Amino acid sequence: MLNLTNKNQAKGKALQPWKVFLSLIFLNIILGLIVYFFPKEGIYVNDDLTLNFVSVDELLDQKEKVEVDLKMVLEGVETIQDDSTIQTITAIDTLNKAKEQKKPSPKRFSKWLSLPTDKPDIIVNLLRKIKAESNKKVVRILHYGDSQLEGDRITNYLRNRFQKKFGGYGPGILLPLEPTASSRGNFRVDQSDDFIKHSIYSKSALKNTFGLGGASFTINTSTQIIAPVDSLGDSSSTIALVESKNLFDKSFLSVSKMYMGYSRSRKYSKAKLLFSNDTSFQVKIIDNDSSYMHTILKSPLFGVKEWSVGGGKNLQISFAPKKSPTIYGLALDGETGVAVDNFPMRGSSGLGFTKMGRNRYSAQLSMMNVVAVILQFGVNIIPDVRDNYDYYEKWFSRQLQRIQQAGPEIAIIVVGPSDMGKNKEGDIVSYENIPLIRDAMKNAALKNGCCFWDLYEAMGGENSMSAWVSDDLAQKDYTHFTYKGARFVGEMLYNSIMDYE
Repeated sequence: MLNLTNKNQAKGKALQPWKVFLSLIFLNIILGLIVYFFPKEGIYVNDDLTLNFVSVDELLDQKEKVEVDLKMVLEGVETIQDDSTIQTITAIDTLNKAKEQKKPSPKRFSKWLSLPTDKPDIIVNLLRKIKAESNKKVVRILHYGDSQLEGDRITNYLRNRFQKKFGGYGPGILLPLEPTASSRGNFRVDQSDDFIKHSIYSKSALKNTFGLGGASFTINTSTQIIAPVDSLGDSSSTIALVESKNLFDKSFLSVSKMYMGYSRSRKYSKAKLLFSNDTSFQVKIIDNDSSYMHTILKSPLFGVKEWSVGGGKNLQISFAPKKSPTIYGLALDGETGVAVDNFPMRGSSGLGFTKMGRNRYSAQLSMMNVVAVILQFGVNIIPDVRDNYDYYEKWFSRQLQRIQQAGPEIAIIVVGPSDMGKNKEGDIVSYENIPLIRDAMKNAALKNGCCFWDLYEAMGGENSMSAWVSDDLAQKDYTHFTYKGARFVGEMLYNSIMDYE
């Protein structure tokens, strides 16, 4: 009797199939409502916590992942390896000419380079200008970018290609206080502790007072010992070192030659101090074992002091000013040819150029013979996922306009964002907003008479970053290129330009 009662009770408590079915329907309705009404940006709780939920688009987007055949993407792209073992200029030039004669450009890389309709000959004219002027003087190409350029990775390769083609030596303009200065293969930059950095991509007291590299540097003179100023004020005068033996020990900027990188970038014969100052100041030059002093005359807007140097392992410039000059960098160049300057701006989206004072920037572009500017940004915008980037197109256009106002004859090449991967359900896929950012940058470039190079498509498009990481061409953060991958990027960009030769 007892057993029968228990069995009946158990039977009554068991879930009926129709109840299970109704419960599942109800649960799905609730989840559907949450998915539909939950904000895309999530619910902010505090600075450390934001609640997120799967979106309708993510729920419906169940398409199969696109796989990239990297072998096909990089077919015909052959990078030049380190030529540091080549000792003589003649040997380098001979090897270069031989390779160019045997391997003509396949003329297929230009498909990634879009030209403005109002300036269809912009690249052709740029190459003509480089050819015409590089055998008489140093012409410069400025390469600005975000952290993709740190360590001189892409620029280093691009510089070598241009210098092999058109001549030239040296690493170009070097800046103090660069976070990745030690990872450069050609030169290491050091400075005294009293150097202060001001940049266009951070708050600065020196508004509109920046150099070509988007930064300027001053010296804290509060504890500085002042050197006597030459009464003659002759910029070429030499002052007896005995007179100020220990006055220049405190403040200095120095470069040391490294043993990596391309041989051309490690050769130089000219050192150029880029500065501005409204009073004369003295410097001491230490070139290997030789040392001498100079008085540099005032130059309120922009000045260049050039020295012929031995191109040895070490070069140091020491300062003992009463009032700190504004220093914009130190350029190490050859007598003629092409210089390609590396200007990485970590964390920047390329929106700081409007802080460059027009007149000062214009003077620098002119005096340093700048013929082209390459802007490579976009990576820092990608994590900010939106449906529309009209705001970025507008802001980026203003940056291009500022550069054009300062240098109307300069060719500007905008490099679009690279692919960037994120984890989605255990798989690495591209950020869905990259084409939108690419299009915003492309529109800004073409509308303002600039070129646009599509790095995203050049590396294979959607999900290409995963393939680059698998081939050790990109780092496992699925964002930054390795040094090996940087050579491929540099080669593709170079070929895209040279297809118009």
